[in-house]
Amino acid sequence: MTADSGTHTLPQRRHNLLIAMVQEFIACAEPVGSAQVTAHHQLGVRAAMVRNLMAELEETGYLRQPHTSAGRVPTERAFRYYVDHLAHAARIGFEDRAQIEFHYSSASRDIVETLRDTPRLLSLLTGQAALATAPRLDSARLEHVSFVRLRESQVLAVFAVKAGNAHSKIVETANDHTQAELDRMAAYLNESLEGRTLEQARRWIEAQLKEDRANYDRFMHEALVIGEALADYGPRPALYVEGSLQALEQPEFSDRERMRELLRALDDKTALLELLERTLESAGPMVSIGSENYDPRLASLSVVAASYASGSTALGSLAIVGPVRMDYDRVIPLVEYAAKALTRLMEP
Repeated sequence: MTADSGTHTLPQRRHNLLIAMVQEFIACAEPVGSAQVTAHHQLGVRAAMVRNLMAELEETGYLRQPHTSAGRVPTERAFRYYVDHLAHAARIGFEDRAQIEFHYSSASRDIVETLRDTPRLLSLLTGQAALATAPRLDSARLEHVSFVRLRESQVLAVFAVKAGNAHSKIVETANDHTQAELDRMAAYLNESLEGRTLEQARRWIEAQLKEDRANYDRFMHEALVIGEALADYGPRPALYVEGSLQALEQPEFSDRERMRELLRALDDKTALLELLERTLESAGPMVSIGSENYDPRLASLSVVAASYASGSTALGSLAIVGPVRMDYDRVIPLVEYAAKALTRLMEP
């Protein structure tokens, strides 16, 4: 998870109060007063002491007071503290776990269809917008390669990857080839590249082209040249988004400007893909809160994301996008569990 700079623990009384304030605000979406938090949480101190502690937390940037007569609201710093000290230890609930397991239980289901449906499931479970990225092609495992002669010295190279669709690229060749020759070349590459990711295939082809044999074996050289063009194929992965309308039901988005901010953020595929690509480098769930998001269009939102993998290779990401006042205790383990379930489905 993205951590607070120099993660630290507050003195016990302030720690307990801050955790209670965040939990209360998540539940009610309204400023929280001392009487309210004292009534709902066993803090072990009198109301007068709670008010003093609230003032101290406000002075140190954990709480803010929207109006002079109102209660306090946790700041982004408070939510970061909460995530770092408590939410990471939360466990997924039985019903959420059962729903996710049921979603992934049909082994015969098409993986692409299952992946497309995953954001819909996460959105229904959380009431927030949910995202999933298709596997990055350079991390996806090749299943089959084929070459089709289009016209003289022009070949359509087609490859299929696990958990993805077929992709194609037109390749100009130095020499003309019959379809029979192209079929033999494809068979050679299929045998050589079986089980490799696209990135591994690229490195293998580059290494083979440097070998002496490739310089005098015309058949091998032509097969590798066509295959090299194929391995360079690398469009950005597809992004699936569900739950925009559900997310708008959150109290934060009753304001029209906040509503537009959310819709613009969900519509900007480039910013979302760049954010989720950071998850692929994380060992566990990534929680990015408000201004921690590098893109200003996401500055009023929080993102909880986790990557799914095939073996040790990260393929893509799942994420929930919603207000900073998010139920992290529930969302973090839910996203993490869904990513692990999807990983099991991707096992070779």
